[in-house]
Amino acid sequence: METVLAFCIFFTFSEDKVMQNPLSLVVHEGDTVTLNCSYEVVNFQSLLWYKQEKKAPTFLFMLTSSGVEKKSGRLSSILEKKDLFSILNITATQTRDSAIYLCAVEVQCSLVTCSLYSNSTAEALQL
Repeated sequence: METVLAFCIFFTFSEDKVMQNPLSLVVHEGDTVTLNCSYEVVNFQSLLWYKQEKKAPTFLFMLTSSGVEKKSGRLSSILEKKDLFSILNITATQTRDSAIYLCAVEVQCSLVTCSLYSNSTAEALQL
């Protein structure tokens, strides 16, 4: 049986960018998957990972410090602020891991703007 994982890329309307890769992926049960999220933002505050199935996204991790690994079961994530990226690892994939995985960057508020960049398009793969 194959596990299908789908991902989406984030688009922003300013100079700031959040990019994910791969955009989609088909894996076999038991595989290990690494998802990448890179960003170019001003006033970085934190990076967040979410899992979205049929409902609203479910929060997975919030990363604010470089090099600190966060773990929850078979999922782990790390942030490298110097290199402007984060990874999400899923070990021993299972059918229930089939979903859209999202990363978002929270920026520090200013008097002019404050936002959490979110996706504008998403494609899901079905089993």
